[in-house]
Amino acid sequence: MCGRTTSMGNIGDFLISIPGWLLNWCNKIVGNQYIFALLIFAFIVEIILLPFGIKQQKNAIKQAKMRPKEMAIRKKYAGRDDQATKQKMSMEIQEMYQKEGYNPMGGCLPLLIQFPIIIALYNIVMNPLKYICGMSTQAINEVIAKVQSFPEYANTTFTANRNIDLMSAMKKIIENHGNVFTAQGIESVDALPNLSMFGGAVDLAATPSFSNFNWLLLIPVLTFLAYFFSMKINKKLMYNPAQNDPAMGCSNKMMDYIMPLMSVFITFGVPAALGVYWIFKCIIGVIKQALLSVCMPMPKLSEEEIKAAEQEYNAKASKKPERNLPEGKKYRSLHHIDDEDEVVSTPAVTEPKKVEEKTEEKEPVVERAELKEDNTEENLRAYRKKFNKKDDDKN
Repeated sequence: MCGRTTSMGNIGDFLISIPGWLLNWCNKIVGNQYIFALLIFAFIVEIILLPFGIKQQKNAIKQAKMRPKEMAIRKKYAGRDDQATKQKMSMEIQEMYQKEGYNPMGGCLPLLIQFPIIIALYNIVMNPLKYICGMSTQAINEVIAKVQSFPEYANTTFTANRNIDLMSAMKKIIENHGNVFTAQGIESVDALPNLSMFGGAVDLAATPSFSNFNWLLLIPVLTFLAYFFSMKINKKLMYNPAQNDPAMGCSNKMMDYIMPLMSVFITFGVPAALGVYWIFKCIIGVIKQALLSVCMPMPKLSEEEIKAAEQEYNAKASKKPERNLPEGKKYRSLHHIDDEDEVVSTPAVTEPKKVEEKTEEKEPVVERAELKEDNTEENLRAYRKKFNKKDDDKN
């Protein structure tokens, strides 16, 4: 294979050269069959990301266990759509997350890490001479000059930053005119990554296009199918509380189609090799998630456990805070909408004004000495008892 002569000029090139070296190593062990090299590369990437997948699974298990408590909080504020109530509900849920040691953003880390890998792979696929063969920019410019010296490529524009087309031209020149690139470290056509499939019928260096109707158009179709079904299967295997939420049902269905269609759109603008890697990644990702679900299954909460969690939360919420009157007396309010709401200072209790009644009969008055200050329910029962007794005496 190609010898590495490139001295990386900046940190970005150095970081991209690491997966480039790995892909080059995969290409060597499969005998310069680039499609199989992409398969092994995708498998190794998933193995590297496995610790993050385990952490994501643990995070999802913890969230599933907290779901009953979260639903109890949401049930408490059901039917109230004002902004203040929504903020208070969110704060209460966040406080519960903090007490349980759950981080809602913990599941995003594996997704964020995959973006740099995709970007690095894009650069590797677009620049195989630089990142796989390790050719310097000067050597690539020399190759461009030699390729353009041949009549069939005299009017073709090549760039050092996107040299996958240049590599395809080099292969054809070596096959038709012999190797003229030995000075640039290319010993034979086998020194270049083999991006062809089925005896040259499919070139992974080419970009799928409707203008050139060939087997490459299968790549966007297979990418859509792989992405669509991998999302469906992963939703079944992973904990996803939003999938049972009717309010989110329409949004989830839209995302099931939008994301795969975006991947199809991307595959029409990049070499087919990147689409092939995407297909391999989706398939291996589903296998990995299935293994995690077997080794670390999601908890299946029974109805009794859900009710117990709601009762536990309601028991804590039902503890009404005591309010102090200016005189130092204590009482409990009969009207509690939110137990945690702050109540403004209450004025001193004064004797009610006597109201003249139109009828001769007057409602029985319960003396304050007979009422218990700290128990409202007993006061009400005593009041009703005296009232009923008065009625019996009259009859």
